[in-house]
Amino acid sequence: MKRILFVLILILILSACASAVKPTQQSLFPGDDGQITPTPQTDLTPAEQAAVSHLSATLNLPPEAVSVIFAEAVEWPDGCLGVQQPGVMCTEAIVPGYRIILQAGDEQYELHTNKNGSQIAQVGGALFGLVEESAAAQLASNLGLKANEVVVVSSKDVEFPNSCLGVTMQDVLCAEVITSGKIIVLKANGLEFEYHASEDGSSVQPATLALTWTRDGGIAGFCDKLTVFLSGEAYGRNCRSKQPEAAMKTFGDLLTATEQKQFFAWVAEYGQVSLDISDPVMAADRMVVTLEFFGVGGDQPTSVDEQVMIEFAQALYANLFP
Repeated sequence: MKRILFVLILILILSACASAVKPTQQSLFPGDDGQITPTPQTDLTPAEQAAVSHLSATLNLPPEAVSVIFAEAVEWPDGCLGVQQPGVMCTEAIVPGYRIILQAGDEQYELHTNKNGSQIAQVGGALFGLVEESAAAQLASNLGLKANEVVVVSSKDVEFPNSCLGVTMQDVLCAEVITSGKIIVLKANGLEFEYHASEDGSSVQPATLALTWTRDGGIAGFCDKLTVFLSGEAYGRNCRSKQPEAAMKTFGDLLTATEQKQFFAWVAEYGQVSLDISDPVMAADRMVVTLEFFGVGGDQPTSVDEQVMIEFAQALYANLFP
């Protein structure tokens, strides 16, 4: 009887001790199998919210299908947030931010952000890699967008027919050599943008043409050419000088926010537009001025809007060669 009483007392003591021990906090770092156990989240920080929005848009999932399972404050060594992207130069500056692990379905994804989440870089991932990230970063930079406002729609391995990755521009010669690469389609602001990239991502070229403009002849002997891509790259050539010039700038350097808004309003409203305001054929020192515009709408501009478009192209060209 005494033995039974002793055992019961011992059990009661052990139970009381166990109840007095607080449970240890669950580790948020990867275990031996490389996986992180999801932890319930309540209020998300701006950086975590931005990361969730980015991944949900990328995977075409509702935000509630993506959960934050780990986040830690980090000082990234460069402007690329510690994610090297082929063909992208990184500023050498310490950037305070976060390393965030998200889960969607059975997959986990690592994203790097700055402090407020306005910059995001994804590390690998099931959907796309560094070449696609490079194209997306280029588009976001060109148009002044946040990283989570650009979504990779598709990426396809192809063989381009030349060294220019299948992108033809005025007066640019391309070596006729088969070049392996990718066709990448991005989406932002309701529009799709195509990029062509070399296999290793060392060259990323815009491929959705939006506008071409030429001005040749006249008393001044013009020979000016402008090529503008929907993704915000503008290329100009000027052959009047003894040393022909070429220049490339992006919308962020060339256009105000109002001018960008006007440009994309034309894209949405108009279809293909062909304008020719050249001098009469028989005119002495004839000057030829043409413009081709490639929108996604179905309307055509009025005569007043045509003149505005011509002036827009001329001003854009002038900004390339100030």
